[in-house]
Amino acid sequence: MYPIQYQKYRDGINNLLVLLIGGIPIAMPTVLSVTMAIRSHRLSQQGALMKRMTAIEEMAGMNVLCSDKTGTLTLNKLSVDKNLIEVFTKGVNKDHVILLAARASRIENQDAVDAAIVGMLADSKEVRAGIRKVLFTFQSC
Repeated sequence: MYPIQYQKYRDGINNLLVLLIGGIPIAMPTVLSVTMAIRSHRLSQQGALMKRMTAIEEMAGMNVLCSDKTGTLTLNKLSVDKNLIEVFTKGVNKDHVILLAARASRIENQDAVDAAIVGMLADSKEVRAGIRKVLFTFQSC
């Protein structure tokens, strides 16, 4: 169109860039909605149930996924399968990983994940064994 009107191509490229850059914020919600709808459809084909499309976005930020294979929903009890634990560091076994996970969890006021991890240990007192409690005091100058 620019050669027909005897205008420079540079003006056309500048106008195209303005339209593209200006259109990105306008088109972003539409692109995200379509992408999540496609992903939701693909997940439903694999047997996953999605109540909300935003759940797909929330799943991307998950660290721990608890499924019903161990009876989480039917028995109302969360459990950890030791056979599914993978260790990626040489010289560390699964029992040590469980101990470190238990030490990172809370013993008092536990949530379901903390209780499942601490419950894997033979003795729950083993979690805090060898750890000294250090009290910090504040003194004003």
